[in-house]
Amino acid sequence: MLQGNTELQQSSFADFEVPDFPRIRKVLRLLQALPPGLCVDLGYCRGSFADYLAERGWHCIGYDIVARHERHAQVASIQGDVLSGIPLADGVADLITAGELIEHLTDEAPFLQECRRVLRPGGYLALTTPNLAFTLNRGLVLMGRLPMFVYAPYHYRMYTVASLSEIVEANGFRVRRVGASHTLYSTRRHPSGWIFERMADLLPNLGAHIVLLAEKV
Repeated sequence: MLQGNTELQQSSFADFEVPDFPRIRKVLRLLQALPPGLCVDLGYCRGSFADYLAERGWHCIGYDIVARHERHAQVASIQGDVLSGIPLADGVADLITAGELIEHLTDEAPFLQECRRVLRPGGYLALTTPNLAFTLNRGLVLMGRLPMFVYAPYHYRMYTVASLSEIVEANGFRVRRVGASHTLYSTRRHPSGWIFERMADLLPNLGAHIVLLAEKV
């Protein structure tokens, strides 16, 4: 997000609700082996990771640029801009989740370093973001058309599996798992999408949304 653009961001995302549960489900599966602790869900909104993790015994804090009045009863909501930092002490969080957020930042390094500061040693960061190398994008480029996602509102950076992994590891993390949401369409569109969701586990480079789990080192 751009500094000085807070009011515009707030008005644009005021009523936002997570539309694609299959992507959320992929992350929840990656996290199921972790013991419950403190989760900070960045870019929190209704239907985000914290809503589901709270049901699994996690203590969850939702942090977003918009004040979330309609939230899960077990999620503590804090309003603020991640560009100004996360208002928590060093090393207190066991997990930070950030779904479809990093592509909205003009400089991801300070964001990742702030996540690392708040995480305890050995804590985890779970990210999702659109994949520039998505199957459909490859076809669009061959036809001389713009890839999906690159012209979406407030998308300032785009990633592939390799480029996202590189920037995450350059900022004090070790990538533990990489997956993707789906390779063509998901069960959000049609029940047959389970085939493409499973395919994305095997071929994350072709997936629509990268799903990455990294550990603080």
